[in-house]
Formats: sequence, structure tokens, C-alpha cells
Amino acid sequence: MAPSLAQVARPQLFICTLLSSESLVDHLSQILEGDRYRLLHTNPDDFLTIVKQGKHHIDCLILEETASLPQRIGQLHRDAILLPAVIVTTLPEQNYQAEDITPAGQKLDSCYHVAEVRWADPTGPQILEAIEQSISQFLQLSKTCPIPDPKVAKVFASEDFAVTLASQQQRLSQKLKERLGYLGVYYKRNPRQFFHQLSEDEKQEYLLSLKQTYQKIILNYFRAGHTSVNQQIDEFVATLFFSDISILKILEIHMELMSSLTKQLKLEGRDEAILLDYRLTLIDIMAHLCEMYRRSIPKAEKNRSQ
Repeated sequence: MAPSLAQVARPQLFICTLLSSESLVDHLSQILEGDRYRLLHTNPDDFLTIVKQGKHHIDCLILEETASLPQRIGQLHRDAILLPAVIVTTLPEQNYQAEDITPAGQKLDSCYHVAEVRWADPTGPQILEAIEQSISQFLQLSKTCPIPDPKVAKVFASEDFAVTLASQQQRLSQKLKERLGYLGVYYKRNPRQFFHQLSEDEKQEYLLSLKQTYQKIILNYFRAGHTSVNQQIDEFVATLFFSDISILKILEIHMELMSSLTKQLKLEGRDEAILLDYRLTLIDIMAHLCEMYRRSIPKAEKNRSQ
């Protein structure tokens, strides 16, 4: 019997699966247990009904790549239902590396939409990363995204679908913000914009911008009545968070600036001991950044790392 929507609407990330392997069902149930996830396993007969009823509540689909999957996805296409999705690639003829978590449209052809993620290790814990990536990519999915099945392309080209997709993305983004606090921000991070992914020229330009911003914060930190410094710190920390930059880089920026200011004070014949107070600025920023990471890391991930 199909579960009711009363069972679906819970204040957690709602994950709906369609899996043929009992061992995979058991494995996911163990990994995704806890208060952060609501996991619902469906069978082929109930799947479409559940997804239709719960499309405004479901946060991610986990679908095992079986011979019948194209038929199920075709049904979703015909009903213009797009949701974040992880495709579990377990077919023996697929020659994937076990550690691969692959954004569709890069190395592999998509079967649902270009924002789907393929998870090629049914026995590993990377499903948490795959879920995060699928939601992140879905939030950035364009209304003009190509659909694998040309027969239903017209459905997705309609104005109604554009409104539906925008509504789904807004719903999911708002849901993450309301239910999970900073965790909603975590899903909006784009790995392609991480510091280590930038070119050398881009890295230098980015570091220069950070140094200039940090210098402004330092100069304003102890100024009376300078109320904008808190906003400057928040924006600076958000920039660090979204770029996934190493804390060591921030320490280097601080030490370089302190060294420069020390030389300037010596030239002016002033005591550089006052610069010790600016350690509070660094501590303030680090505390903000650590709190942002602490509140953004999924609880299940925390438990696994302890």
C-alpha cells in the first residue's frame, strides 16, 4: 500500500528511493538514519503515485539504474516532474570507477536531467556527498536544460514548466533555509568556484581582494561608531565559506598585514605592541567561520567522522 502524504510531510530532508536491491535498501537505511533524513523506499508499482503526491515535499530521489528505470523516468518526464536525483549505477555493463560521483552531462549521459548525480559505489558512504551535490546542482538548473527524451521536450519548453521548475527550486531553497539554517547555504556552494579549482591568475586576484577587504576590517575594527564592521565581517566570512579556502591562507593574510603595519609603525616611531589587539579580529573571523561550518555540516556526516 502506498504511504500517505501525512507520512511524507516531515521537517527533515525527505529522500524517496526506487531500489531493486534489498542490500542497498538496508545500506542506505543505515547511512541515512537519524533526525536529518526522512527516508521512504518505494516499489515500481507505488513509485509514480508517491512522487506525484509528494513532489512538493520530496527533496531528492535515489534511483537504481535498472532495465526498467528509463520507463519510470519517462513517466516523470511526461508529468513534467523534475527533482534532485542520484542515480545508483549498479548495472554490470557499466564500467565506472567505484569512487566516482559524477555530475551528469560531464562524463556520462543523463537519463533524467543534466543536474542528476551518479553514485557508482553502492557499498560506500559517499551517498551523503551525492545527495548534497544533486541538490546543489538542481538549485542551479536552468529552465532551458536539455531533456534526454526528445518526445517530451516540448513539455519542458513550455512556460508552465518554467514556472514549475522555478517554484520547485524556490521551495527547496526556502525549505533548506527554514529547516536547516546554515545547511541551506551549504548546498548553494559551487565546487567549481572553490579556491583550489581556480587558475593561478584567478587565485592571485582573489587573494588580493581578500587582503584588501581584511585590511579594511582591521582598520575599522576598533573605531568607535563604525557599525558597518560587523556586516563587513559577515560578508568576508561568507566569501571564505563559499570559496572553501584554507584557514592557513587567512592566517597568512593576517600575518602579512601585521608585518606591514609593524614596519610602518616603526618608521613612525610608534609602539607596535598595539597590533596585538588585532588578534581579536582574527579570532572573531575564525569563530564566525567555524560556526558557519559547524552548523552547515550534516549531522549524519558529523557522527560518521567522530
